[in-house]
Amino acid sequence: MKKSRITALAVLPLSAVLLSGCGQVRAGAAALVGDDRITVSTLNRTVNEWQPQILADPQANAAWDDELKKELLLDPDKLSELDVRSPASPRRTLNSMIYLRLADRAAKDNGIEPSEGQVSQVIDLLNQNPTNLASRTLVYGLPTDRGRDVARAKVIELMLLDRFGADQSTRSPATQQAIKSLSDAFTNAARELKIRLNPRYGVYDPTRITIDPVVYRLSAYESGVR
Repeated sequence: MKKSRITALAVLPLSAVLLSGCGQVRAGAAALVGDDRITVSTLNRTVNEWQPQILADPQANAAWDDELKKELLLDPDKLSELDVRSPASPRRTLNSMIYLRLADRAAKDNGIEPSEGQVSQVIDLLNQNPTNLASRTLVYGLPTDRGRDVARAKVIELMLLDRFGADQSTRSPATQQAIKSLSDAFTNAARELKIRLNPRYGVYDPTRITIDPVVYRLSAYESGVR
């Protein structure tokens, strides 16, 4: 992976994917990712560590607000999820916890194995930006001690983009096609892992690689539908 391509692409946002799935999830599990079980207690502990950190980080707060504005334009129903203090915010943390596992699977499927040196290189590049790695990690719903894991997932994305033919321009046809191939690679990984989500966190849409919030619908009797 050439350094010029790393520099051009490293500032792309880490893909924010909220993953869930169909089927039964055992009591106490927030999600099952293949054979890996993310417990509700682990998720809650991570959220409890993350919330005070993001509230105390001005850069992360500014980036979080920017993210909120962009996402609300696309989906007004995401307001509660993007409120740091909201009970819905764990969905965003679960998003990233699953995504880190998904990145590993996509890397394995495509014969990618990032080195520690490559991870350190991307960390250095990210820390040269106004929103450094620690702040970016908080925006992804994770505490700062998960920063290296976030950087590793970024390296996997960059290596896959390079594998799929991305060039130094983020808007070129080649890079746009590579981004589509990257999305396809993560979709395939998610399907292979048969990700299952505790229903309280939402419903998995594999076509968009995202968790849709829980929608409570009226029964046929309550809605007047027969």
